[in-house]
Amino acid sequence: MAILLSGHHSRLLSKAEVSPSLASREQSRRKQIVSIVLLIIILFQLIDLPGALMSHSAAALGIAVLGLALCGLAMLFNHFGRVMVVSVLLILVVDLGCGLMLLTSPMGLDVGDLPVFDVLLVSELIAVSLLPAISVFPVALTNVLFILLDIALQPHTPAFNMMLTSDMGYGAVAQPVALQIVVALITYFWVRSALRAIARADYAEEVAQLQQREAELLRREAERTRQLDLGSQHLLEVLVRAANGEHTVRATLSADNLLWRVSSALNILLIRLRRAMQAEKEYQRLRIENARLTKLLFEARTTPQHTVQNAPHGAKPL
Repeated sequence: MAILLSGHHSRLLSKAEVSPSLASREQSRRKQIVSIVLLIIILFQLIDLPGALMSHSAAALGIAVLGLALCGLAMLFNHFGRVMVVSVLLILVVDLGCGLMLLTSPMGLDVGDLPVFDVLLVSELIAVSLLPAISVFPVALTNVLFILLDIALQPHTPAFNMMLTSDMGYGAVAQPVALQIVVALITYFWVRSALRAIARADYAEEVAQLQQREAELLRREAERTRQLDLGSQHLLEVLVRAANGEHTVRATLSADNLLWRVSSALNILLIRLRRAMQAEKEYQRLRIENARLTKLLFEARTTPQHTVQNAPHGAKPL
C-alpha cells in the first residue's frame, strides 16, 4: 500500500504552481520508495537463488543471476539518484524473470505455470508507483500481449491442452488478461487520487509554514519598531538634557537594543564634549589669570619710573 501512495505527481499538478520545496520533497519521497522497492526485489531474488541452485537447472540459475545483476545495476543508478532508470530496471527484473521462467520450461507451458502470469502484476505496481501513473497502461498492455502470445505460441503440455479444450479454457486465458487490465485501471485512479491528496497536503503544509514564518517576521518587525521608538526617544531625551547644560547625562540603552551602538557613540561624544568644555573653562581661567598677571607686571614696571619723575630736586629715590 505504501508503494501505491507514492510516485510522480508532476502531471497531476501541471495546472498548479509548485514551489521548489514541494518538488524537492516529492523527489525525496520518490527516492525513499524506490530504495524500499529495490530492497524488496533484491530480497526476493536472493530467496529464489537457493531454489535455482537446488534445481540443478542452468536456465533457472541464469535467470536468478540475471535478476541479481539487474538489481546491482539498479543499485548503482539509485546511488546517483536516477529514479527513472531504477524503476525501468525493476520492471525488467520482474518481467524478464517471469518471461524467461515460462519460456525456458522444458516441458512447455503447463497448468501449474498459470500463476506466474499473475506475478506480472508486480511490474504494474512498480510502474504506477515509481513512474508517472499513466505508465501503468503500457506495462499492462505489454503483459497482456506476452500472456496471449505465450499461450498461443509456446508448446503446451497435454494437461494444458486438455484444459484449453474444456469449459475452463476460456476462463484460464481470460482471467490473467482481465486481471492485468483491472489492476491497471484501479491502481491508476487510486494513485492519481492519492497523489492529489498528497499534493494538497504538501501545499497546505507549506502555506502553514509560510504563514508561520510571516507571523514570526511581523513579530520581529514589531519588536524592531518598538526598540527603535524607545531607543530614539531615549536618545532624544539625552540630547535635550545635554543641550540644557546637564553634562553628566549618559544614554543607558541595553546591548540588545538596535540603537545600542548609537548610544555608545553618543556617550563617547558627550564625554569628549565635557572634556572639551572643561578644557575651555581652564583655558578661560588661564587667560584671565594671565591678563591679571600681565597687568600687575605692567604696573610694577611703570610705577617706579613715575615716582622718579615726580620726586623733588636733590632727593634720592628710595
